[in-house]
Amino acid sequence: MAGATRDPFHIQHSFRGTGNKKALLIGINYAGTDSELSGCINDALNLKDFIVQNYGYNPSPETMLMLTDDNPNPQFQPTYKNLVSAFAWLVSNTKPGDELFLSYSGHGGQIEDNDGDRESGLDNTLCPMDYEEAGQMRSDDVHKYLVAALPEGVKLTAIMDCCHSGTMMELPYTYRPDANGKMSPVDMVKKGMAIAMGAQRLLQGGFSMEKVSEAKRLFAEAQGLAAALKGDESGNESGGYKQETFNENTGGPKQVFCLSGCKDEQTSADASFNGKANGALTYAILKSLNENRQLSFEELLLQLRGFMQGEYSQIPQLSCGIAVDPKSPFSF
Repeated sequence: MAGATRDPFHIQHSFRGTGNKKALLIGINYAGTDSELSGCINDALNLKDFIVQNYGYNPSPETMLMLTDDNPNPQFQPTYKNLVSAFAWLVSNTKPGDELFLSYSGHGGQIEDNDGDRESGLDNTLCPMDYEEAGQMRSDDVHKYLVAALPEGVKLTAIMDCCHSGTMMELPYTYRPDANGKMSPVDMVKKGMAIAMGAQRLLQGGFSMEKVSEAKRLFAEAQGLAAALKGDESGNESGGYKQETFNENTGGPKQVFCLSGCKDEQTSADASFNGKANGALTYAILKSLNENRQLSFEELLLQLRGFMQGEYSQIPQLSCGIAVDPKSPFSF
């Protein structure tokens, strides 16, 4: 229609790949430190095998780079300096239609926001293996190295399996189907059943502070469900998306899609599954896609959240450089 304006929340996701792919996988266990983790290197190794076997990635040094803190070669250890260099390698020498994959498993943190674009007053951070000496990497810089530097028309899919990771890449859109009345009827029923079961548990046994905390959580979830049932469209959200207000300029829409382990204020679990250490997000992603690689963005996110429910408090997030149709197919 002549003169019609395009709704930025409904940009269609149309991507034609060239077949050229590059991947960067990072796993940091912080071995021998007070911050030691167990499953992060396993995450990187498992994801490497998965994308090679199922998504056409080539493990050659020209197209795949792995940084882990158990590597005896300092060039391939995830120090702050090496992370910056690896990010530059990932986005360089690419052209429209190329596909990139990034995974980070390690510690995430928060430090004081230095540019005033976060209501919490805190920037999210990545923690390189030498963060105590070199410092943490701010989400502003993660955006600068990976999003702002990404050539237009190149696709980047990222997994951030760390604490405080919800908006780690400071992308303009966060998909929040349970925040503005855009939940599917099936999801509403599942949420209602979970709340009812939780309430039933609270009625059993005696009083405890733990039950008070659980009651508060259930009340918050019930409020969210009530808003969904009413079709509440508060704030600046549309189509399930919240438009973020970060200062960073990406230089135009970017095909960047990030699955993160939790909301900004939450932590992500380093856990054990079938006797092997893994990050909960990475394990859930691999479990879901091994069962069905035809999932949409929305279906994958719902499966990840369903996996966490009842076991882990973290709520996986999807953030995007464009407001992708949530029913379009997810792919690395």
